[in-house]
Amino acid sequence: MTSDTPRAADYLTELADIISRRGIECAEQIGAAAEAIGACVAAGGIIHLFGSGHSRLVAIDAAVRAATMTNAVAICPDEWVGRVERVEGIGEIVLKRSDIRAGEVLVVISQSGLNPLPIEVALGGIAREATVVGVGSAAHSQAGTSRHGSGARLMDIVDVFLDTGVPAGDALFHPAHTAPLGPASTVAASALVHATLVEASRWLVDHGHEPPIRRSRNLPGGAEHNTAVAARYLDRLPELRWM
Repeated sequence: MTSDTPRAADYLTELADIISRRGIECAEQIGAAAEAIGACVAAGGIIHLFGSGHSRLVAIDAAVRAATMTNAVAICPDEWVGRVERVEGIGEIVLKRSDIRAGEVLVVISQSGLNPLPIEVALGGIAREATVVGVGSAAHSQAGTSRHGSGARLMDIVDVFLDTGVPAGDALFHPAHTAPLGPASTVAASALVHATLVEASRWLVDHGHEPPIRRSRNLPGGAEHNTAVAARYLDRLPELRWM
């Protein structure tokens, strides 16, 4: 391999640099998204997350897990949605499996924000009077063309857009002797989502509310704590009885 081929340390350094810049470059947007989430939680609402393809991992990672909000739920995390993300008309079918209400928050994750499915899900959230937060790469979105009939990009229709800072093509390196490599979108998007939830927790505390944070079931008292917090949401999220 030639000297321009990146090493593991190069990848980790580049990835860490992208993530560390988010706190500065996205501070205003994180604050706006966090305030919307905080107000939603304070009113007893649900945080909905959607992603297709590899972006579904980001939605799943923020739902029903230790150290984040108990009332966060991933919409349609099934693997099949990645196969139809370029097909128009699927968004409303996906949203029928959710219960998004006015005043709640819908987070839509898509690296490019160009495919019909995430755009339709976002439009569905807007129609339901939810605050819609988009997470993706502005550079990737601006480098491509929307595949939605309206010509809209995700970043242009959401209430708040969190830019991952990941380059177009989702590759950190372009060596001379291989195809571009070193994806960053999943890690960067997940970091932004969790950063926003942390900031939302701060907003809740500052406004006199206890954030419904889930604890690890594998530590003493964790399961008992989770059961008590989950009781607030069983009418909307009955699956919490077994988690």
